[in-house]
Amino acid sequence: MRASLTCILLATARALAPAARPRRTHPARHGAPKDGPSYADLPRDVEPIDTSFLEEKPPPSWGSEGWNWGSANGAAHDKAAIVRAQFAKRHRRTSFMAWAKCGTVDAGDLKMALALSCQRARNLGYDEDGKWESLMDEMAAAQYMDAKLEFIDYPKLAGAVNERLPSPFTFDEF
Repeated sequence: MRASLTCILLATARALAPAARPRRTHPARHGAPKDGPSYADLPRDVEPIDTSFLEEKPPPSWGSEGWNWGSANGAAHDKAAIVRAQFAKRHRRTSFMAWAKCGTVDAGDLKMALALSCQRARNLGYDEDGKWESLMDEMAAAQYMDAKLEFIDYPKLAGAVNERLPSPFTFDEF
């Protein structure tokens, strides 16, 4: 009986097994499948696309020409108006700060919000020793930007903010 069960199982296994695949007659392709024509497949009279548009200048930012922090004209004024409008409501500011803690907000918006907060402290008179006004002036002078004025130097800016706090904090406390 045991032999017959084994024979039935083997026969069933062979009957249910997928059909054998035919052998390939062409060599196997390596790499990703070809989705479309490659440059080599193009007719010789077709020129490749000019990619210089990928190298356009970044928009004006802190310290760059056209930024004009503190002026009614310039990119800084336009950006400040956008940030003020975005965060005019308390729930938007609260959400912004929650997302900032996660590191998922636009760094330019975050830096602009910090600068506007410094400016507000100065204008409303609760920046008694001028420490926040000096931070705003340092940001306007691009002291917290890289040499090309493209990227914010986060550690340097965070250190400058931390120096001005009554009691500095570590990232773990944030």
